[in-house]
Amino acid sequence: MFMAGSWLAPVAWAAEACPATRTVTPKGATAQDIQQAIVKGGPGSTVLLSGNYRIDATLRLLDGTTLCTTEGATLTWVDPARAGMIIDATSASATTVRNLILDGRGIAVRGRGHVIESNLIRNIQQPAYLQQDKRRWGERHGVFIPDQGDDLTIRQNLFSNIVDTGVMGYNIDRSLIADNKFGDVHEGIHLFSVSRTQIRNNSGQGFRAMSIEIQGDNLPGLVVEANRFGRWHKDHEKGAYAMSIVAGASAVIRDNVIEGSPLMAAGLEIGGHAPLVQRNQLTDANIIVTDSPDAVLQANQLIRAGIVKDVNRVKGGKLTIQDNVIQDAPRAAITTDHWWGYDQVIIQGNQISKKLSSDTQEFVGILASDFQKQPLRIENNRITISKGGVSRHVPVTCIKNGGSQGNLRGMRVVGNTCDGGGVATFSDSNAPGGHIDVTYERNQLMNLRDTITGDTTGLKAKDNQLVNVTADQARLGNR
Repeated sequence: MFMAGSWLAPVAWAAEACPATRTVTPKGATAQDIQQAIVKGGPGSTVLLSGNYRIDATLRLLDGTTLCTTEGATLTWVDPARAGMIIDATSASATTVRNLILDGRGIAVRGRGHVIESNLIRNIQQPAYLQQDKRRWGERHGVFIPDQGDDLTIRQNLFSNIVDTGVMGYNIDRSLIADNKFGDVHEGIHLFSVSRTQIRNNSGQGFRAMSIEIQGDNLPGLVVEANRFGRWHKDHEKGAYAMSIVAGASAVIRDNVIEGSPLMAAGLEIGGHAPLVQRNQLTDANIIVTDSPDAVLQANQLIRAGIVKDVNRVKGGKLTIQDNVIQDAPRAAITTDHWWGYDQVIIQGNQISKKLSSDTQEFVGILASDFQKQPLRIENNRITISKGGVSRHVPVTCIKNGGSQGNLRGMRVVGNTCDGGGVATFSDSNAPGGHIDVTYERNQLMNLRDTITGDTTGLKAKDNQLVNVTADQARLGNR
């Protein structure tokens, strides 16, 4: 039974059973003794380990080899300057490494059917003079998949004090990475070109960079769900992201919990084709949408964070931002420099609330900016502002108009509720012509300083309801 250290609440799991057939036991406590047992047992055998082993050469597994303990076994890499991993299964298939403590180096696998479960992999560091040697890069990780891992299972492992990444891999298919815990690592999981793979129920803290990063080709079948990460390392890279999923075709990213920090650029970066980003919870870290046609962001909960479309190379498709709950985003809840790139952007059904504080300089609920093809739709959102203890004037706008010279022509703002807390305006205009052929219809406007300020030339309005609105320069209530 292994116990997590102080970086997580105490967590324990029982050792998995070792296969009982064709078992062999090393005669000594060296790498050579274990390797002789592997060869003696042959393919498909189980090597039972117990006690402490000094490893000065890589253990090379055969097809179907299992390395396992039920009594506790620690394999320690004794020479940091020497090349190699503790365990290498890159020339075998269907191996199993179970219940071991690997200290100083990790595991390399390639091929099909490998199982790595219920291990503690720790204390993987690298002398400074080796860190620029690309030939030794794989040694920096807990589990390293240099190419082509199919039908892999990496589960219930604990990764601790690792100079680089817990699980690093390339070209992963039909695999499961689940229920692992990470502490004091650079990154948790970093994969390139992933298909038909589930990454779920992993957790950890003490990251110096990202918890999960997915890059490479847009392949189908990726699911990233129910992972939980927080309490970042004090030396976490400023401006870095907590999680980045920028590859995949119809990837599902749901039910993850990310507790970020105000210095992060983002809690969750989204890319790839047609991802579904659903029911995630983020605190102090934005969702960033990059090159991601047909993305759907739905029913996420953000606290002191917002949703931002980055300026990027997206060409075509739709962006849907709907039914999200956004509380106390610092400056803007849903925003971008430009909505163009997508064929259509729909922002609907979101609930946005902001309590002003002494730190609030300005706030925008939703930014309406220029688009490319079909008009921007802002529908059925609810934006609620509360004054808090602020006595000075703070620029607050429920739906800010960032258009000019008719470049928002055809935009529809329909069915929204804006409760301005007595301090906000419903909309405004940054430049002449921002409201040309823009329609405001069936919106409920309450407790506002004004409806719309600035140039409202060409604005269309119908059936808006105004309650306790001090001024209505745009005449939204009289059209």
